[in-house]
Amino acid sequence: MADEVAVIILNWNGWKDTLECLESLYQINYPHYQVIVVDNHSQDESLEKIRQYCQGKIRIQSPFFNYQKENKPIKITEITNKETKSNINQKPPTYQNPSPPNPSTQRLILIKNDENYGFARGNNIGIEFTLKNLDPKYILLLNNDTVVDTDFLTEMVKTAELEGKIGFVGPKTYLYHEKDIIQAAGGGDIDFLKGESHEVAFMEKDVGNYDKYLELDYVGGSCLLAKIEVIKKAGMLNEAYFMYWEDVDWCFNGKEAGYKSVYSFKSKIWHKYGKSSMNYFKTYYHNRNRLYFIKKHADKGVYRSFLRHYLGEILKECGYQLIYRRDWAMFKSLFRGALDGLRMN
Repeated sequence: MADEVAVIILNWNGWKDTLECLESLYQINYPHYQVIVVDNHSQDESLEKIRQYCQGKIRIQSPFFNYQKENKPIKITEITNKETKSNINQKPPTYQNPSPPNPSTQRLILIKNDENYGFARGNNIGIEFTLKNLDPKYILLLNNDTVVDTDFLTEMVKTAELEGKIGFVGPKTYLYHEKDIIQAAGGGDIDFLKGESHEVAFMEKDVGNYDKYLELDYVGGSCLLAKIEVIKKAGMLNEAYFMYWEDVDWCFNGKEAGYKSVYSFKSKIWHKYGKSSMNYFKTYYHNRNRLYFIKKHADKGVYRSFLRHYLGEILKECGYQLIYRRDWAMFKSLFRGALDGLRMN
């Protein structure tokens, strides 16, 4: 019997992407998985649209699949984030993928957060619920702006089972609008001296060069399979990050506990890359969190070398934004990100 997987999808004002992601997910070949959507206090129609989709009232159009009306309705269990702190009455049945589809076996758990907790805390709420109420071997974090191949989860689990010290697995991630261009071969590597993350195969055309097993520094958070045993030893996502670098930090926490991050090249997804945030918001958290990450995981000598590079880079960029571009908002994002990163412990 295949190992059970809890799939956690975080939604924030993005129901159109989320429904396309869900429809692709409910068509996969993997036999045992439970879908959990965590809504981060959306202010649009997300909750109602998710309900309507599960009732079979919204037909999803996508260049990646044909809509299946046969696997509707999907039964929803709705709870609030406060209710996740106590056990639900009974363990929800996992979705199983019989042929032909049987609607009575399909289920979605919808967790409704009372505020926007960001990527880390939002996903942790789903992870906490899973640990308390379900009993999977794996948790999969999946961005709502992705579409998955029918075999993606089967291949990820196969890779995870290759050896006991594999803790995190990532797929081959393509661009949604350029289907043969790779965003990342599973994840990437970290340059500690510059405080930069480099995705493997970033923006390269897929000609088969990355059809091989790879060990990585980290698996990207857009699609990240984690063993439950790693979470129990290394902890959940670090909520101090709010967003950006928390996936890298998680994998390094696992690495420090003895687990590997690897690439599953036969697993494929497509990602609407670059849709997640406004520029100033992203700039602040990226600069703050890269400093925090290096401070946390590098030894003192490497951290001092990085700090010299980082401060010089930030001062140069701040001057450029303030003097030449006269972009006061970008200057503040850079400066505040650096200042807050230095303050974080």
